[in-house]
Amino acid sequence: METTSLKNLERNMFRDSIQDGILDIQLGLMLLMFVLPIYINPYLGDFWSSVVFLPLWFAIILGFRAYRKKVVQPRVGTIQYGKYRKKRLKRLNIIILVVNLAAFGIGILSFFQAKVLPGWAVSARFSIIMLVGFSLAGYMLEFPRIYLYGVLISAAPIIGEYLYQNHGFSHHGFPVTFGVLSAAITINGLVILLRLLRKYPPHEHEDLE
Repeated sequence: METTSLKNLERNMFRDSIQDGILDIQLGLMLLMFVLPIYINPYLGDFWSSVVFLPLWFAIILGFRAYRKKVVQPRVGTIQYGKYRKKRLKRLNIIILVVNLAAFGIGILSFFQAKVLPGWAVSARFSIIMLVGFSLAGYMLEFPRIYLYGVLISAAPIIGEYLYQNHGFSHHGFPVTFGVLSAAITINGLVILLRLLRKYPPHEHEDLE
């Protein structure tokens, strides 16, 4: 009974520690990988127009990690996780790696099948892998908002394909669907972060002398 209570307490503390909006902002900015490469593709080609952004995404992740450590954590505090939580986080890293490799493989397969495979099939492939990936991440993190993001992101390719085929939107509707979704998730994260910073102002160092 005591072990269960400790797990519940740790789970609640973990949820609070990632409810600072930074994860939302990172995700929103990462979704731009479905938008920005489209506009530099004519200059760099399919491969390099995507690869060129990898250092940018890496910088975003490291930048917000440093911001959380130097600005957010001193205000809200930090916690040390037990074996249960550490094990789940390790499993999450493995899941993320597998999902990314699967998405990469599907992307290569779809590229070579572009002339014979209907657009709906390509969109459905990415939608399924995104839904599975985000669902597993939401489960491992015990973070309900991730489930909602997973549903929205997995729906984006299908909605984009509908806009492309029925209303003439360019690039399979990705600039619209992922652009709007990126902005919405990023703004939501910024609102959450600003609320948290307002709720927990910087600690004033008292002069003890």
